[in-house]
Amino acid sequence: MPEDIIPGATPPEGGESAQGSAAAAQRSEPETTLSGEARASAAQERAAEHHPEDWRSGLPAAWADKLKDVAGEEDAVRALERGLSYTPALKPEDVELNYPDGIQVDEGVRDNFRQFCVDKGITPVQAQALLDWQLAANKEITDAAMAKGKAELQKLWGSRFEENSAKALKAVVALDKRMGGRLSETMAFSGMNNNPVLVEAFHAIGTLISTDALSGGRAAPAPDKPETAEETYNGMFNK
Repeated sequence: MPEDIIPGATPPEGGESAQGSAAAAQRSEPETTLSGEARASAAQERAAEHHPEDWRSGLPAAWADKLKDVAGEEDAVRALERGLSYTPALKPEDVELNYPDGIQVDEGVRDNFRQFCVDKGITPVQAQALLDWQLAANKEITDAAMAKGKAELQKLWGSRFEENSAKALKAVVALDKRMGGRLSETMAFSGMNNNPVLVEAFHAIGTLISTDALSGGRAAPAPDKPETAEETYNGMFNK
């Protein structure tokens, strides 16, 4: 009989001593803790598989809300890079526009465009790009109209094209002098100098009136301006 068993004493239920039960509890406690950690890790992995957008969980709430429609982390990085380079104009003066040499600028239209850029959140770089595109598009349209008009007159006048063009030019110069330069200016701004019908009309005027009248008579000379009547007329034929 073992020495630690007292004769006549009733052993504890289960056949274990109090010390044995405590030791067993101590041995099982770490196993229970490790099992809980493993279960938590597995749950997180399962959640990540079903919710890939959880990459937002580490972001401030306001940022996460802004990126709620972004598919993944790479898209979020690209969006952030675009955002860092987005510096819209805050006032019209922030929009500095550069025009090609020789372009006459309507200040009212320019100022309205600058305010438009502010209202729409357009950056100064974007504003300049829009202006460059518009000017290039206008030039393309103008060049096409001039080429078409010249082709029509060449077909109409045939071998007399150069002679008739010179006569039309004399009419433009004479009338422009009598009108103080307003004719060529109006033609240039309105695009009328691209109209072959007007060129034909000036040729008819040059044919009807005398050479003395075409010289301009005693009318005052036209004031200085960016484009002369000759330049305006020559623009009709892309000379």
